[in-house]
Amino acid sequence: MHTFHLISKLQQSSNLWMKKQLRRVGIFWRLNLSFLLLLLTSSLFLTFFSFHQYSTEINLRLDRYVSLLVQNVELKAADTMKTYEDIALRFYDDARVLAAVSENARIGSPADSEEAALTEQNTRMIEYKLYTMSQNRKYIENVQFVTPGRQYRMVEENGFVRNGLIRDLDGFYHSDFYLLPQKQNGYPVWMDDRSQSHTFYRNDQSVYGIGNTVTLGIAVYEPTTRNFLGVLLLNVNLNAFSGSIDGYDAYKDGNTFLVGKDGVLTWFNPSILAPSFPSNPDLYASMLENKSGITRTVIDGRKLLFAYQQIPRSQMFATYIADLDVLLANARRIRNLCILVLICVVIAAFILSHYVTISISDPIRRLVRVMGKTADGRWTARYENSGNDEITILGDQFNEMAEKTNQLIEQVYLSEIRRQRAQISWKNAQLDAMLMQINPHFLYNTLDIIRWEAMYEANGESPVTQMIEKFSRLCRMGMKTGSNTIPLSEGIEHAVTYLDVINFRHSEKIELCLDTQGDTDTLYIPQFMLQPLMENAVTHAFRNVNRGCRITLCSSRKDNRLLITVEDNGCGMTPEELDALNSTLERSEASEKGIGIQNVHQRIRLFYGDSYGIHITSTPGKGTTITITLPIRTVSENMTDSTGG
Repeated sequence: MHTFHLISKLQQSSNLWMKKQLRRVGIFWRLNLSFLLLLLTSSLFLTFFSFHQYSTEINLRLDRYVSLLVQNVELKAADTMKTYEDIALRFYDDARVLAAVSENARIGSPADSEEAALTEQNTRMIEYKLYTMSQNRKYIENVQFVTPGRQYRMVEENGFVRNGLIRDLDGFYHSDFYLLPQKQNGYPVWMDDRSQSHTFYRNDQSVYGIGNTVTLGIAVYEPTTRNFLGVLLLNVNLNAFSGSIDGYDAYKDGNTFLVGKDGVLTWFNPSILAPSFPSNPDLYASMLENKSGITRTVIDGRKLLFAYQQIPRSQMFATYIADLDVLLANARRIRNLCILVLICVVIAAFILSHYVTISISDPIRRLVRVMGKTADGRWTARYENSGNDEITILGDQFNEMAEKTNQLIEQVYLSEIRRQRAQISWKNAQLDAMLMQINPHFLYNTLDIIRWEAMYEANGESPVTQMIEKFSRLCRMGMKTGSNTIPLSEGIEHAVTYLDVINFRHSEKIELCLDTQGDTDTLYIPQFMLQPLMENAVTHAFRNVNRGCRITLCSSRKDNRLLITVEDNGCGMTPEELDALNSTLERSEASEKGIGIQNVHQRIRLFYGDSYGIHITSTPGKGTTITITLPIRTVSENMTDSTGG
């Protein structure tokens, strides 16, 4: 109890000290500085807090979208690789070809003409098989099969040799192109070594090797004995991966690359303004260690956003790199615009507060000066009114009081002078007594009573304030941005408020009849569902009807479903119009008519499924009934989490 009294006394003391300090400053500066302080504090907080939240959200979404980009590019590249791996498996799945390879390996060097003929027959079969694997595949540059003793090339049925030749076969046996597929024990492996342009040639006369390719290698084994037969090699042109970026034109502010251990293999939709892939060997080593990731880094003085994703069964990566200053340029422009708007608003508000303060302080100063003159005995001084506010009322009351006082003083003083000059000292004493009764304390109390009385008499409600209150409530409801469902009672309140606002502009009011069953506070529906249907009825149903307009809003439960009907007694629709509207509801694209209803219908279906939504019936001249079917929900749900946005 003692502590409570101590706190109360401290609070009273602090209040008195604060009031005393504030009273030392004039009204003009007190109001101006307080307005400016409040305005700057709130404006700066809202501006920079909103921008911080906005920037944070942009960065989160940027990371998410860029990560999705490289993941999808990686998936499309992996799908492309899977296509060529399936082509390679045709060789492995052909039992005759594998038997021919095994037989040639067993014969080795032919000892007689019969073995030579058999070896030649098997070779034609194997090499023609290699040729057929590349048919109708424009991105396959070369298909070869290399055994421990020889290499098989693509040969047409007529004996014409196609692309593909390994000149240094002994050196090839020591390269990754031959050894790495064997380490994978028959699983496909993709290799992007630059040495492939010095390994694979189109023919004996070619000066330059096959370039701009990646190599698919698969070790082939005899199915029954699992004896190693050789390595199947496909040189695939990098243009085969050009479709991996299709559908991502929105990411043109950056560059997307397909990167191998020796650097960039190919790029997709390159932009000169966007940064290129950095020549940093440590970067690839970090990528190889982490497999995937997204990071912000500084390279050559530029702040970069870098994302990467490794492609399975290879040492290749789908990467995206962009300049953060370019990506965030719009956000910074918005920040600068917000600051500019803030400065303009502060200047405009300060000018407004300056004139508002002057409109209060100047009349009070003039009234104080007039009161000072009367205190000096100049009762002829009057306050000149120039407004229609409470200060004007105080001035009028002061002028009236001063006029009456002056008349009284003049009447008493003159009559006493004429009647008895000898008693002037007594009259002066009487005048002094009278002046003492009109003291400042009495005057300020009187003015304060008049001020509060005037404020009391001016207070009141009017249709205009009711209209503003209804409309502000509707706007406040419309500014909700969440994606959660709301109670049915709140949706009905939104619809009722909307119709109340609409009725302000109609001489003949639209009647709203409510018929709800069950507890509307425990049933949840999507936001902004009923108001578009009410708006549709007001706009279309009553376009040719002037009086007797009525909308009936009903809700009921049937099995595990919530049925909501919005029925009007308007002009209705013809069967053709009704069929056209119902068909519009089933289309995914937007229509020029019924956009609000279509939006509500599609949101319901996206959230709850195709068995729910809107059904419309109508009779010309009698009206239209819109039935909404929803599942029973007794808790709020987040529609964004359920629908992906």
